[in-house]
Amino acid sequence: MKHHPSTDLKQNLGDVLAAASQQPVSITRHNRPRYVLMSIEAYEARFGNDSRRVYAAEDAPLQHVEMLEEYAAELDRD
Repeated sequence: MKHHPSTDLKQNLGDVLAAASQQPVSITRHNRPRYVLMSIEAYEARFGNDSRRVYAAEDAPLQHVEMLEEYAAELDRD
């Protein structure tokens, strides 16, 4: 992984973006890695494009609660 100081983002943004299009790039502050910049393709290949969400029961949308209740009722009938 290549490393670029955060000042490069201001001064050489094009070069940093070009490097990030090839492989993830570490952005450093005070010589310590702080962030990673990568292409969306690399991100989706690594982490997927999953839009699922997790809710605590009390925070779940009403529509989801209703679906679960309907499913539970179907299980009770079987």
